[in-house]
Amino acid sequence: MDNDNGNNSDFKWDPLRFISEDPEESLRKVDERLDGLEKECFVDKKDKDGNLDNVFSLHGVTRRGFIKWSAFLTSALMLPYVFRPRVARAANILSRIPFIWLDMADCMGNTEAFIRTANPTPAEIILNYVSVNYMESIMTPAGYQAEARRKETVRKDKGKYILVVEGAIPTGLDGKFLTIGANGDSGLKIVKETAKDAAIIIAIGNCAAYGGIPAASPNPTAAVGLSSVTNRQVINIPACPANPVNVVGTLVEYILVGKAPQLDNIGRPLWAFSGRLHDNCYRRGHFEAGEYVKQWGDDGAKKDYCLYMMGCKGPFTWNNCTTVEYNQDISFPMRAGHGCIGCSQPSFWDRMTPFEKPNDAAKIIIPGVEATADEYGVGLLAAAGVGIAAHAVYTGVKKKRKAKKQPEKETKKTE
Repeated sequence: MDNDNGNNSDFKWDPLRFISEDPEESLRKVDERLDGLEKECFVDKKDKDGNLDNVFSLHGVTRRGFIKWSAFLTSALMLPYVFRPRVARAANILSRIPFIWLDMADCMGNTEAFIRTANPTPAEIILNYVSVNYMESIMTPAGYQAEARRKETVRKDKGKYILVVEGAIPTGLDGKFLTIGANGDSGLKIVKETAKDAAIIIAIGNCAAYGGIPAASPNPTAAVGLSSVTNRQVINIPACPANPVNVVGTLVEYILVGKAPQLDNIGRPLWAFSGRLHDNCYRRGHFEAGEYVKQWGDDGAKKDYCLYMMGCKGPFTWNNCTTVEYNQDISFPMRAGHGCIGCSQPSFWDRMTPFEKPNDAAKIIIPGVEATADEYGVGLLAAAGVGIAAHAVYTGVKKKRKAKKQPEKETKKTE
């Protein structure tokens, strides 16, 4: 799975995956599941109603704001609007489900992105207030006490806890490149032990999903993504960092139906990774018009022209950054003035570099082809990705020709 190209063009998304031939029956089953979970997670109605309300009020999020966010998440999940109140209930329940969050070979970028936000969104707030039984970066216990906490959760909440893994798993020297805790257990051993009885497993960030930077060539630690070391189903939510909306949305869907969302061929939720960034980028119109940034800070950059010529990997990257966005849902790389680097794709560090040069200089110009343009040569003409490159060149040439003809017409009119 780690070596797949991540091209979702052949996958069809089912927006009504919850709805059977009898919609009322489907909703009844979802409601029954939510009712049961609420009885397990909350002491009484007052506890249930005040749970997230109290948390949100600390961050200045009103009840109205939460309802608005629930509608946004329902839309992001591509669900019928009738699920809006059910999504809100599921988000409330999510904060009480036991969590184990493991850090492997990583920079903790996902953790930092979620807990260091000045003005957190509801998704980030929920991730900060889930019932984390084990998370090294924020838990008070240390040493043997911390390890005992993890093992107790695995035993006590067998089949109920959610496992989130951040970072790649070194497998070289039987995992000894990464040892954790007072017992000096390898990350490989800890992951295998903890994944065995988890209700659902999420690999968060590119490193956990596909090995990321630790697995980049020459990969001396033999680092791999989580799915390579367990026979359990792994839900991959890549990117650096992963978007909290994609994490919470995936978990909310699990709360609703008790199983993983519809996944693509490399384990990503299709509701979040079924489209290319290029398709929904606000700079797309400039791409079609052949208007590109040619140099950082040039006139094209000031006019928000397309960043394709500066190495943007948006046409080759499947993710929803351009619709759910980052930083309080207001921005994403291209809006900030930098091209996409393809960080939700497998082996992006090896395949997508160099990041800031024209794509024909990169080691990959279409998903799944690990070769330079010179090495692959004429064979690329049959590939879909070259259509993108060819179209970029064609529109640019067409625009130049049009500009040259314009003065001739004006001269004739004057005569």
